[in-house]
Amino acid sequence: MNSEPLRPVMPLERYRTLIAALASKHDTMDDTYWLRFAAQLVVLCPESPPELAYRIRAVAGELLHATEWYQTLASPARFVVAAMLIQHHIPVADFISEHTHATTLMSEVGLRHDRFYEIVAVLILMMTPGHRSSNLPEISRVKAIYEQMKGFHWWLTGPDDLPACVALAQCQGSAEELVARVEDAYQQLHAAGIPVGEHLQTAANLLPLTGLDMAQAVARYRHLSTTLQRYTPVLADYHYDPLALLTLLDHEPELVIERLMGVVGELDLVQPEGHGEANILIASDLTFLDLVRCDRHQVVLAKQPSLHAYHLASAVLISQVELNLVELGVINGVAQWPYP
Repeated sequence: MNSEPLRPVMPLERYRTLIAALASKHDTMDDTYWLRFAAQLVVLCPESPPELAYRIRAVAGELLHATEWYQTLASPARFVVAAMLIQHHIPVADFISEHTHATTLMSEVGLRHDRFYEIVAVLILMMTPGHRSSNLPEISRVKAIYEQMKGFHWWLTGPDDLPACVALAQCQGSAEELVARVEDAYQQLHAAGIPVGEHLQTAANLLPLTGLDMAQAVARYRHLSTTLQRYTPVLADYHYDPLALLTLLDHEPELVIERLMGVVGELDLVQPEGHGEANILIASDLTFLDLVRCDRHQVVLAKQPSLHAYHLASAVLISQVELNLVELGVINGVAQWPYP
C-alpha cells in the first residue's frame, strides 16, 4: 500500500496531461470539480495519463456499484476515493471491507463519523505502513485524540476533524501530548494574527506531521505566510490550510511561495472556475512534489525523501473539500443529490 516513489516528472505538466485525459463531455460540473483533485492525487503514478484516466473511472464505477445511490460513494467524490485507492494500491474490495469494519469500531467507541470524512479517515488508516486491519486500541487512540481536541475547541471540533485525528494518531506521543502540541500551534498562530476558525484548526492539526518542535514548525509556517502576503496582501481563510502542507518543506520561504504562486497562476488560466480555494489547494500539492525532490539549495537529492507525512497532510486537506462542495450542490436554488 506504499505510494509510488518519486519520478522525474514535472508535476504541473503531468497534472495538465491527466486533466486532458480525464475530460469527458458527459461529466457534470461536480464531476469535473472532483476529477481535478483525482488528477492531483495520481501525479506520481507510473501509468500513462490515458491508462490512469481509465483506471480512475473504472474504480469509481466499482465504488458506485458497491454503494446505495444516496451515499457518499455514489456522489462524484468517488473519483477522489478511486484515485486514492490507485495511489496506495488498495483493492476496492479491501477498502469496502475495511470501511465497514473500521466504522463499526468507531461506533463501538462512540466516535462521531459520517460522510466523506469517515471515508478519508479509513483511507488514512489503510495507508499506514504495515496496516492490516483496524483494531479497537487503534480506534480508541483516535477517539482519545478527538476528545482532547474537543476539550479545547468544542464548538469547532466535529466529524470533519476525524481525518486529522487519524493522521495525528500516527505521530509519537499520547493523545494528551499530541493535542497539547496542536493547541500550542493554534494559539501561537492566532497570536500572530490568523483568525480563529476551522481553517486555523486544520492548519494547527497538520503541524505535528512536520516532526519539528512546535516553535520551529510555527516559525516556518509564519515565514511562509508573511512571504505569501507580498503576493496576496489580504489572506483568505482558504490560504491557511495549504500553507500547513508546505511547512513540510525545508526550503527558503521565498522559493516555496514563488513556485506556489507560479503554479496557481497557471491553474487559473486553464481552470479559471477553480480560482481561489480549489486551485491553491491543488497548487500546494504540485508545488510540494516539485520541490521535495531537491534540497533547500535546489540540488537534486541523492536519496528519495519519505512522502508519508505529505500523503497524510494531503488526505486531510482533501477531506475538507467536501465542506465547500455542499455549496456547489445547490444549482439554481435546487438541491442536487446525493450530497457527499
